[in-house]
Amino acid sequence: MSEGRPATATPAPAELRRVPGPIASGVAPAADAAARELWLAAHFPRLSLEALLPVTGDARALCVIEVNAPRRCLVACNDRAARQGIVVGMGLNTALALVPGLDLRERQPAAEAALLDRLARWALQFTPVVSIEPPQALLAEVRGSLDLCGSAVALCRRAQAGLLAGGLQAGVALAPTPRGALWLARAGIWIAAVRADAMPGLAARLPLSCLEWPADVIETLTGLGIRNVADLVRLPRDGFARRFGPALQDELDEGLGRRRQPRRRHVVPERFDERLELPVEAGSTACLAPATEQLLARLGAFLRARASGLSELRIDLLYREHPPTRVRLGLTRPNGHEGHLRELLRERLAQSRLPAAVVALRFRSGVLLPLSLRGAGLFEQGRAADPEATARLLERLRARLGEDAVFGVCPVPEHRPERAWRIAEPGGATPLPGHWPALRPARPLWMLAEPQPLAGWDGVLVTGPERIESGWWDGHDVRRDYYVALTQGGVRLWIFCERPPGQGWFLHGVFG
Repeated sequence: MSEGRPATATPAPAELRRVPGPIASGVAPAADAAARELWLAAHFPRLSLEALLPVTGDARALCVIEVNAPRRCLVACNDRAARQGIVVGMGLNTALALVPGLDLRERQPAAEAALLDRLARWALQFTPVVSIEPPQALLAEVRGSLDLCGSAVALCRRAQAGLLAGGLQAGVALAPTPRGALWLARAGIWIAAVRADAMPGLAARLPLSCLEWPADVIETLTGLGIRNVADLVRLPRDGFARRFGPALQDELDEGLGRRRQPRRRHVVPERFDERLELPVEAGSTACLAPATEQLLARLGAFLRARASGLSELRIDLLYREHPPTRVRLGLTRPNGHEGHLRELLRERLAQSRLPAAVVALRFRSGVLLPLSLRGAGLFEQGRAADPEATARLLERLRARLGEDAVFGVCPVPEHRPERAWRIAEPGGATPLPGHWPALRPARPLWMLAEPQPLAGWDGVLVTGPERIESGWWDGHDVRRDYYVALTQGGVRLWIFCERPPGQGWFLHGVFG
């Protein structure tokens, strides 16, 4: 990844090739292939660069340096640095002599691990069996996903397109063994090899560098004239194991399918909780848009992998010396649509005031809830409104006006008008028991919070009185005679006079 614009991965070949490999005698190829695993490997040669912020664009020659190694060398560089002669593995002094203005960044293993974790969550859309291969690779067992994607080639293309969309440079390959898939991806051999016995036929195309064995071992093997994995296979097994150790022999057998290789499945948390450091401090909420977009994309992938939605999202705006600003998005129904969450967050952030420049964002979800998928029936189109439309409208109103400004009203069995209702969740009000609504006289749509005295009343009483005497048991006794009145301008009011008569008139509501 380079600075100033998203990184561009190495372009994929026109066709990912399907490699059959030799067929073992006495084995039914189709049955054998179906019974075995199939692994997708993604190798990220620039992961240490892509994990840093900001690292986009080619404005400057940018490199990542390993400072904890005995020899301070470069572990990644962007395209501009590569065009000026910088190569991975070059010493720091040599690189600075070649490009005096080289922009150096210290490697951050924690950021790389966090990026691999996010990529593992993204890969869950293909399969629940995902494994991380530190420090720069990812594995996913995808035999069961072939029918979903149509073919092995289509699956590889889909994975490659998703990684490119995220601005990542990756080598993608498919093989019947996890280590074999890693070898192909590291070597840049973009192949979908689905046959169980395909790896021995590909061994001659795999250089020793794809094994990622210790440098002294590779140097010794090269001195012996060994150039690729096929040359390794021809060495005597016992002699190889005695000289280089049984562990490397086991790795070779695992890659070629001679030995099974158990993989540790990556387990992801049940709630989304991620923090993103901003490349530049944000002095206004408008400057937070790129960072919120990035976190929303991660949240969307997290929810899609679980086919779930959330009912609450908490956002913390973090500062250097001030307590965080907490923003809460409450959803009426479980939702996982990024566009809807983006609209709600934009409304809430527009109402927020920043006490200082924001240096980081943190997104935390509530408990994930399964989404209820509803398809319109053959005869329902055009006849019923979208059941989610009301929920989305309420959520947008709350995001703009505040949580307490949008609510529902639920009637309660009480004669006193000011106590005959309570606040409820919109759409969650329940009707009164029995026939109370039918027996009670009509009430105005607009009720005053407190009755207001009427001075100089000169209107006409239309209906009434409706006498209300109640509340003696709780200390809020009322004794009133209510009337529907008509003003000179034709406005219908709901007014009352307190008992005993002669105490004046009060306005309590206005009819629509």
